[in-house]
Amino acid sequence: MVEGPATTGASEPISVVTGGSKPVHRFLKGQPMCIGTVLVMMAVCMIMFGFAMDVQSDAMTSADMYTPFWLAILFFICGVLYILCEHNPSKKIITASLALSIISTLGVFFGCVGFVRAIVGIHDTFWSHFAENQTVEERQHMEQHYMAVEKVEQVFFCHSLIGGGLLITMTFFARAALRSSRTQAVVVMRNLPSAE
Repeated sequence: MVEGPATTGASEPISVVTGGSKPVHRFLKGQPMCIGTVLVMMAVCMIMFGFAMDVQSDAMTSADMYTPFWLAILFFICGVLYILCEHNPSKKIITASLALSIISTLGVFFGCVGFVRAIVGIHDTFWSHFAENQTVEERQHMEQHYMAVEKVEQVFFCHSLIGGGLLITMTFFARAALRSSRTQAVVVMRNLPSAE
């Protein structure tokens, strides 16, 4: 609130009250540029690992269900929106990032379920193929193959948890920025009443 008398030639005092429309600075406290950059990098990593998961295996992986790909797309879009919010914060873009953050958080939940199912499926497939008449080299080769695929699924699961935590954090910051719906008016008073 800024008040101050001003003169415009004669002794005509002016009182001015100013205020902003939305407290978008609350969203900027969450460092959306940094969070957006992290989400974009996580999306790129998930897509690259997802292509590497496209291996000839009889176990059902998350890449067969395209889970890393659609989750990476959600992370990428959220990250780009957060970066745009840092450069040009407005009510519309913060509202869009809030909506997409909520959708992406739900996507993270379903993605984590898919990754856990894939990890359990790979583990079960490995033990079902483990036979006693195999040589040591066959066992080592099979263990290396299945365990590598299982480790990548675990990396996807960790990426999902970290990304979900970041999305939930930015959801709270966006909600705090949009919570105040009261707008402040600009009031200009001329010819103030006298003190008599």
